[in-house]
Amino acid sequence: MRSPQVLIVGAGPAGLVAAVTLAKLGVPNLLVERRAQLSQFPRATGVSVRSMELLRSWGLESHVRTGEIRVEPSGWVTRSLAASEGLSVSLGFPTPEDALAVSPTTAASVPQDHLEPVLLDHLGRFTETEVQFGTELVGLSQDCDGVTVNLKDRTGTRQMRVAHVMGADGAHSTVRAAAGITMSGPDNLTDQLAVLFRAPLWEHLGGRRFGLYMLQRQPPTVFAPTDHRDRSLFSMPWNPESESLADHPQDGMISLIRQHSGVPDLAVDVLSIGSFTFAAQIAERYREGRLFLAGDAAHRMTPRGGSGMNTAIADAYDLGWKLGWVHRGWATPEILDTYEARRRPIGLRNVQRSAVSGGERDSSLDWWDDVRERSPHVWIPDGRSTLDLIGPGFTLLTGPLGSAWRDLAAHLPGAPVEVHALDQLTSRQLGLDPDGAVLLRPDATPARSWSSWTPVLERELHRTVAIETGRSPADSDRTERVDAGQPAMT
Repeated sequence: MRSPQVLIVGAGPAGLVAAVTLAKLGVPNLLVERRAQLSQFPRATGVSVRSMELLRSWGLESHVRTGEIRVEPSGWVTRSLAASEGLSVSLGFPTPEDALAVSPTTAASVPQDHLEPVLLDHLGRFTETEVQFGTELVGLSQDCDGVTVNLKDRTGTRQMRVAHVMGADGAHSTVRAAAGITMSGPDNLTDQLAVLFRAPLWEHLGGRRFGLYMLQRQPPTVFAPTDHRDRSLFSMPWNPESESLADHPQDGMISLIRQHSGVPDLAVDVLSIGSFTFAAQIAERYREGRLFLAGDAAHRMTPRGGSGMNTAIADAYDLGWKLGWVHRGWATPEILDTYEARRRPIGLRNVQRSAVSGGERDSSLDWWDDVRERSPHVWIPDGRSTLDLIGPGFTLLTGPLGSAWRDLAAHLPGAPVEVHALDQLTSRQLGLDPDGAVLLRPDATPARSWSSWTPVLERELHRTVAIETGRSPADSDRTERVDAGQPAMT
């Protein structure tokens, strides 16, 4: 591998997605993780529609779904797992029917300890990325030309030079601390005791298979299936200031699990007992010079709404393609300013939503926020979705009479432009006239659309591409004059 241009710290979903995105753009990068291996804890299990669309575009959907938990994308409020009566509540994910009305795929319940190995395996196919486990970032300093980083592993400490650093290293981010970026918001909303265990719960649930079970007991407890076989998580409030894990031995937790499940003789195999804290925080900024934050390093969310991991994935993809464009020479470094401008408001919204206790707000349409901003999904005659046409650079979708757009796109500077002329029915469904067009970014969000073609739009397209790639509109005007055989002004 060539010398890495980007150092990614942390091999969770955000770090893995960023590494794949950069590798696909041919940008050398190094992914380091202080742990010796990927996390063995299930953590998040809800993969959103938009996240699944990205994974599908990489050809990973079938691999991800091999670990899918076949449950309803909603929660069940009841007295005990064995009780037949209860109330279904939204968890912020759509039904398959609702998702397929606007997307080529659906949300999925997949544990993080299945998703991460799928991403890591995919990453191994690219020579542009190197992954180093057991490697910790212990220091860094940046200047106007790059970043000097100190990495420590079992053999010692070494120094290297990179152009940019992405901190995807979790709630206690080393990169964030080095950048001097603080977090705002509560960091201790609720303390939870958690037990990961195996038990044949499905045998006692019958057809009531939900993504989360909320028990109306004292104290209130939660059961969550964490694989498609027999692994689950049981959690309950606790006070770490007056209690310790020693106060909750394995036998006592087995008794509680049996009591709250409503199955007195349930065979329980405890895998681990631990604790976690609900927090709702966001970084004051996502960037300091050449240092960037993504995922939990940028925002901490409670499990409510299932948006933490999905927000991290979207962060990583957004930053990944923008860094990729800069290092490919498709855009100027100014495009990196749009990362925080785009992603922090979304992070803040999701942090604030996660802080609201269940039942105090309707989350049933939260998923739509991540889908409505991108170009619509429409099936085209060859069996593909319009989302399948999105390329690594710009994508220009035109109506059936859009040949003038194709000719113009061939001479645009900067990022490559893939042009697809759509049939009349598909164009109409996208709101395009026969000679109209829409310019899309790699995340399928529209940069600009034009209802029909006129020669004056040539300059508008040049200016749009210039602005989107961090260049000034004046640069595009000079390019147009050179293309037209006219001398550029100096």
